[in-house]
Amino acid sequence: MVSEYKKAGVDLNKIKEIHEYIAKEISSTYRNVLLGAGHYSGVINYNGIKLALHTDGVGTKTLLALKSGIFEPVGIDCVAMNVNDLVSIGARPLALVDYLAMEKPMDDVVKGVMKGLVKGAIESEAEIVGGETAIMKDVINGFDLSCTALGVVDEIKDGHDVKPGDVILGLRSNGIHSNGYSLVRKLIDDGKISFEDWKEEIMKPTKIYVKPILSVLPMIKAAAHITGGSFSKLRRITNYHIELKMPEPQDIFKEIEKAGVSHEEMYKVFNMGIGMVVFTSPEYKDDVMKNIQKFVEVYEIGKVSEGSGITIFTYKNAVLYL
Repeated sequence: MVSEYKKAGVDLNKIKEIHEYIAKEISSTYRNVLLGAGHYSGVINYNGIKLALHTDGVGTKTLLALKSGIFEPVGIDCVAMNVNDLVSIGARPLALVDYLAMEKPMDDVVKGVMKGLVKGAIESEAEIVGGETAIMKDVINGFDLSCTALGVVDEIKDGHDVKPGDVILGLRSNGIHSNGYSLVRKLIDDGKISFEDWKEEIMKPTKIYVKPILSVLPMIKAAAHITGGSFSKLRRITNYHIELKMPEPQDIFKEIEKAGVSHEEMYKVFNMGIGMVVFTSPEYKDDVMKNIQKFVEVYEIGKVSEGSGITIFTYKNAVLYL
């Protein structure tokens, strides 16, 4: 059975193949790499300093920004998609550069996006030190937005020390964030979701998790930003068995499922109410939750055990295997 996401033009298996090919090709350039392609951010050793790099964009959410005239959230999204991946390997964000490409000059886009970029940078305590703006009529449909972020690492948190018995905590998302929008747009275009009725929820910016994660960094073993591919990306953290019991998600996810996306596919495409996951030892669980709770709602959602694979108990009490 063809997934709704694939019908919308996104084949997750093909994307995985492309990522694997790219990772293999670029590995031939490694000289000072401590953490290469395949994790949330790359890390290099430069004169004893561990520098982390990540680049990402906001995807097709830009098309809904044009449709709604709401541009500030995608600027925040762009920062969030990068700094959240930096902190996922234990890096503190330092600086950003942005890339804004448009099919024609659009003052409202520039002003709204820049306002969002600045707001996101301030929230993540990073500096925007430059970037690139391009007008490419024959290449761009509407506008495209991406950032590259630089961070510094004291101790890489890649999950190498995660073991059976460790506790998994989930940080509440702000909604859809910036993934799965090709599918969301298809459902809107097909008349299965009313954009006007759900515009406010659909255009909410990605939650920035820099402060809560940095506040508990010494007490956690790994963190995972839940983006494209959703919870399947937890395989980056450990090969041990991961068991998750998910809380009830926001209503927008229920609306998407009601529009025709299977319950199982929802947990393969969307964050389902959990935007960031952290792994910690049982002895640190209470302190980690107490600190994170100062910034964002947090749940104990799972555990690590012997074996392999990912088992998800959904809010409907269904059992899924990823």
